[in-house]
Amino acid sequence: MNYGYIRPIELYDTVAEQYSKLSKFSLTIIEESHAQTDIRKELNTLFYSKLQSGDKLYITDLCILADTSYQLEELITIAQEINVDIHIINAQITISQHEQMNFNKFLSLLNQFQSDMIKFRTKSGIAKAKTEGKTIGRPKRNDLNLKNAIEMYHSKKYTLEEIKEATNISRATLYRHLNK
Repeated sequence: MNYGYIRPIELYDTVAEQYSKLSKFSLTIIEESHAQTDIRKELNTLFYSKLQSGDKLYITDLCILADTSYQLEELITIAQEINVDIHIINAQITISQHEQMNFNKFLSLLNQFQSDMIKFRTKSGIAKAKTEGKTIGRPKRNDLNLKNAIEMYHSKKYTLEEIKEATNISRATLYRHLNK
């Protein structure tokens, strides 16, 4: 039987695009309702209850299947133990006991997977911080301190070190604002 697995990680494809791509290969599509790493109920049910020898599992990208290289290795091992092929649609790669993969191609696939996981964690961390009301980015400098630093610099009575100590404005920040 052909299965498709969808998780709402939208690094390359939206959930709708994942459905569209998977529907070409699979009639049974399993979807996680969230992108959290620790609770993967649908994936666990798929791997431990539904998949059988000779089945095929279709995903759009490796990052849909796993969140870490350790988790990826574990899932691929389980798939090979029960003789299930994993087809990665966007990469046009099949992970199977019967197919050998070029080492360079494997490294490229692994590097892309790790890069995707970093992007996903960064995006989800930023989204979480925003929902908690945290501001994103470099904090703004105190305008009064910056104004004092510029005045001290133009007076030519203070060294850059003295200006920094008095205003907590670095030399680079001072020069950046002097050039504006």
